[in-house]
Amino acid sequence: MQKIALTGGIGSGKTTVAKLFEMLGVSVFYADLEAHSIRSKVEVSEQIVQYFGSKILTENQIDKHKLANVIFNNTEALHWINNLIHPLIEKDFEEWCNVQKTKNTPFVLMESALIFEANFERLFDKVIVVDTPQNLRISRIMNRENISEQEVFQRINKQMPAEEKRQRADIVIRNDEQHSLIEQVVAVVSTLLNDQYGG
Repeated sequence: MQKIALTGGIGSGKTTVAKLFEMLGVSVFYADLEAHSIRSKVEVSEQIVQYFGSKILTENQIDKHKLANVIFNNTEALHWINNLIHPLIEKDFEEWCNVQKTKNTPFVLMESALIFEANFERLFDKVIVVDTPQNLRISRIMNRENISEQEVFQRINKQMPAEEKRQRADIVIRNDEQHSLIEQVVAVVSTLLNDQYGG
């Protein structure tokens, strides 16, 4: 069973692309959702509150927007929380893969914004990068998160530059409103199946 990573910068539309893979029958592990689930566990959330203090709480619950504002403005804080969460994501992904193997699945996908930044690429046979023009990314993030352009740039600048991600990718999917996403995903699935079965 091949393990394939799907990544891209914030606002690139990688989750939309992941959903297209799912429509074609591919099992997808959503690392960002898993991270949220991990942060919600009592033993993890207690460590986060102990480190950051009550400023990240709303009604005694971790407020993800407050937490984001702190970690995207503080490299040390971002590094700390990544060191806490990423090993737990990796463990959960490996356990999930063991379940998928029992289904004779030819390949599985992990969708994550931080494949390269978290050194997750070592877990995968191939890395797919969703590449999107920066102006489209900015408008999407501003609309989705209801934040300012300055805040968007702060988040973009915390991630690896798009050009470097493209260079390190095995496969690039262009999400630029010019190329058909579904046609690109179908072509990628066909290529991966050919790789797996030698057809």
